[in-house]
Amino acid sequence: MSMLSRLLTTLALVCSFAPKSGICAETPVPRQVIVVVSESWSDTGAKLFRFEKRAGKWGKAGGPFIVVVGEKGMGWGVGTAGGEPMFPVKKEGDGKAPAGIFPLLKAMGYGAGPLTTGFPYEQIGERTHCVDDSGSALYNRIVKESDFTEPASALWKSSELMKLKDDRYKWLVVVGYNMQEPRPGAGSCIFMHIWRSPGKATVGCTAMAEKDIIEILHWLKAEENPALVQLPLPIYRQYWKEWRLPAPELLVEP
Repeated sequence: MSMLSRLLTTLALVCSFAPKSGICAETPVPRQVIVVVSESWSDTGAKLFRFEKRAGKWGKAGGPFIVVVGEKGMGWGVGTAGGEPMFPVKKEGDGKAPAGIFPLLKAMGYGAGPLTTGFPYEQIGERTHCVDDSGSALYNRIVKESDFTEPASALWKSSELMKLKDDRYKWLVVVGYNMQEPRPGAGSCIFMHIWRSPGKATVGCTAMAEKDIIEILHWLKAEENPALVQLPLPIYRQYWKEWRLPAPELLVEP
């Protein structure tokens, strides 16, 4: 995704949850939203719902799925409007998943081709990294060693090799958290991916059963500007009107 595309996507998210005026009046807004809610900041378990906006109204498109978030629960994400000092704040390596509203940028996986053609896809190679070194100019970037003439050791001190020995990243969705203008130390490498085992929390991502993420990948459409909304339920109830989200009463099981 180009810098211009990221800018437009971020602007679309800001405008979609704010009064329509000025530049926001002509900016595309998300019409697909994944909502992940937990019971509290410290809970590692959560539920995932999918919504689509049609004729100005949110309608449920699927869910709930059982998912897990960070092993320390959630922390308020950098750049999220409305944060208050009483909320825990997401930091690098704290074991918290970011809370807030974030664009969904692309799918990635081990296979050569995507599950569907409706959403951007990139294959994970043997030397594909997500850089988690806060001091690197490539912090929170997904890169391939082959893209550089310098050795990786000269570009970053730590990173996550994304071709794992298990299937956690067999299919994943890249969450646009702290990626537009990365703030060092605010958190990196946030994905939606397959869990290690049912109910086992992550170090900051949102994970679920393989069949569920496959269903999500079939559903996502780039032209709908999809976004992830991830909050403890009490905070969701506090902000849903201001951010123009689906009503809390829609976050119930059929």
